[in-house]
Amino acid sequence: MSDWAETRRADRVAAAEQARENQRMVFEQRRADKAADAQLRREAADKARADRAATLDKVTGWTRAHVLDLMFLPVILVPAVLAWKAMADYGHTIFGGPGVLLPLFSEGAMWVFAFAVAIAARANRPTGWLKAGTWVFAAVAAALNFTHGLDVENGGVGHGVVMALVSVGGVVVHQLVHANPLRTRRTPAERAALKVERDAHRRLQRVRRAAVRQAAAQVAADGTATLLYRPGTFTLRGRFGRLRLAPATVPGLPVDAPGDELREGLADEVTAYLAALPAPAAPISATTAHPTGNAETPLAEVPAELADKVGKYVARVRRAIDENKLPDRPSQTEVRKFLRIRSNDAAVVYRVLNHGPDDDGRQEVKA
Repeated sequence: MSDWAETRRADRVAAAEQARENQRMVFEQRRADKAADAQLRREAADKARADRAATLDKVTGWTRAHVLDLMFLPVILVPAVLAWKAMADYGHTIFGGPGVLLPLFSEGAMWVFAFAVAIAARANRPTGWLKAGTWVFAAVAAALNFTHGLDVENGGVGHGVVMALVSVGGVVVHQLVHANPLRTRRTPAERAALKVERDAHRRLQRVRRAAVRQAAAQVAADGTATLLYRPGTFTLRGRFGRLRLAPATVPGLPVDAPGDELREGLADEVTAYLAALPAPAAPISATTAHPTGNAETPLAEVPAELADKVGKYVARVRRAIDENKLPDRPSQTEVRKFLRIRSNDAAVVYRVLNHGPDDDGRQEVKA
């Protein structure tokens, strides 16, 4: 009997404990649900505040970025509305009911071109024809409004001028503000660098034009031609647009090989210097036939390959001296240009002409 009573008492205690635990769990669940709901409400409120702040920042930023546009908005919008209303009334007077669409032709076309100019300018695209369209339809709108001012009751030239100016005033302001893309003002250093770059480009173009003028042409068998340029280091010389390239040296760079003209000039100077030196005591001599064919003239040493030509060259030069085509004592350069021979050959002919004790540089000819 006592065991049964103890068992029932233990069951009742366990049931009470389970009921209290269930009640506690329900209370904890309700409290967790309330906390979750509060957290969701706080997050929703924070999100709403963040969205309002982001929207406000966006509006504020757009306003700061478009302060100039907002300032000019009344100046642009009011004339456009007035001109649109005036053209609608004028179109209704002329065409009846459908005439209210007249502003779509005059004002509408002008503004479409104006907006297209602003969009193209911001995208760095060409705007020339768009600007032309803007001003063409601006002239059309001004003409129509001027005519309307003349036709209205108690109107006249004054009314026409006012209505024409109002019709194009808005688009003029719009183009002055938006027709060109926004550019950052360059610093003095940037402007100086751009000027140097432009000067270098212009000088480079002048050098290239001068090189083309001085280039030689190689003509092929089929008649095609190719320009051949002389490589080297040059500077520009000349004035009044007739620039030419002159050889130049730059410190720190290798010196170009001298050209034909420079080599010939140096050869002339060396030959003239050697000709002015006194003759050796026992000069090596050679003999060759005098151009007259009846005497022998002692000469300075003559290369074997020129032995047959020197006499003819000397005869031609002396004949030119006799005919006053050359001076009495021609220089080596004058001899070379007259005979059209190389500088080395001209040096030999020059020494032959000036060999001998007589004043005119010729040897006596034996009869």
